[in-house]
Amino acid sequence: MSETALPEGPRAGDRHTTFTDDPVKEHLLRGLVTVAMELSVTRERVATLEALLVENGVLDQGAADAYEPAGEDAGKRAAEREKLVAAILAPIMESLARPS
Repeated sequence: MSETALPEGPRAGDRHTTFTDDPVKEHLLRGLVTVAMELSVTRERVATLEALLVENGVLDQGAADAYEPAGEDAGKRAAEREKLVAAILAPIMESLARPS
């Protein structure tokens, strides 16, 4: 298995480094990295909160996995999901709308 050399990343705080010449690909890459970072932090926080709730007898193990939102809560969650997807796709859509 051969190793592929990755490009050197930007210095901390550098928001102007690019990895591709294609602005759409650049927006996709930045969006993907941002979502991955946010997901990582969120997973850690959720795991911590679930562990504390189980440890303190507030929830049974697996209760969060079994929960199914209904009614207004389900609608609010769907709206938040749509808002997130729109925010992620906004820079890409703006790039596509600009004349080349």
